Amino acid sequence: MRVSIVAAGVALSVSACATSTTSQTSEEVYDPLEGWNRQVYAFNDGLDRVVLEPAAKGYRAITVEPIRQGVTNFLRNLNQPIVFVNTVLQGKPEPALDTVARFLLNTTVGIAGIFDPASALDVPRHNEDFGQTLGVWGVPSGAYLVLPGLGPSNVRDTAGFAVDTVFDPLNWAQFEGDDEFQVTQFVVGAVSARERLDDVVQAVREQPEPYVFVKRNYDRQRDADIADGAEEEDPFANLPDFDDFDFGDEE
Repeated sequence: MRVSIVAAGVALSVSACATSTTSQTSEEVYDPLEGWNRQVYAFNDGLDRVVLEPAAKGYRAITVEPIRQGVTNFLRNLNQPIVFVNTVLQGKPEPALDTVARFLLNTTVGIAGIFDPASALDVPRHNEDFGQTLGVWGVPSGAYLVLPGLGPSNVRDTAGFAVDTVFDPLNWAQFEGDDEFQVTQFVVGAVSARERLDDVVQAVREQPEPYVFVKRNYDRQRDADIADGAEEEDPFANLPDFDDFDFGDEE
C-alpha cells in the first residue's frame, strides 16, 4: 500500500511544483473531462481542509521533528520493493542496486527504516512507479484525470497506481495483526505526508487558478520523472523554486 489514498492526493497535487514549476503559457494538457475534474478537485480540497489539514497541524503540534523524520523514513523504506521492481522493469541496473542497498541498510542498521544510514553513506534514493515504467515503455499519458481522494493523474498513471497497489507486498502479505498494520500505515502515512506538505499546499492555494496550476505542473513533472529529469531546456526557469521541500511517498 502506498502512503495513503488521501495523502497521495495531496502529494500529487503539489509535488509537481515542489521540484519544478511551469509557465502559464505552456502547451495545454489534454483535459476532455475538465468539468468532472474540477468538481473532484474541489471535493478533494474540501476533504483536505476539513479532515487532513487539521490532523496534520495537530500531529505537528504534539511531535518533534526527529520523530516526524523517523516516521517519514519508515514509510519510505516500506515502498522500496515497489521502487526496486520498477527500476528493474525500466532497465536501470544501477538504481536497482542502489534501492536494494538502501533497503538492506535502512531495514537492518536503520532499525526497520526509522533511521536513514543509506543517505549518510551517499546511497542515492530513487523514486519509480509503474506509471513511470509505462511511460518509459512508450505508453502515452492519455487524458488528464482528477481522482476522488487520489488527486491529479492521467489514464496511464491511474493504471500504474493500480498495478503498484496490487503488487505491493504489504497488500497481500499475511501475518498476525496485518489488518491493523495496514490501517495504521494508512492513517499515519496520510497525516505525515500532509504535515510535510503544508507550506506547499498553501502556496498552491494562493495561485490565481490552482486547478490549472496543478494540472500543468503535474503533467510536466511526470514527463520529467519519466526522463529522469533530462530535458532539452528548462521550462521552469522563470517561476518560484520549491526545491527545499522533500516528498518521500510520491516514490
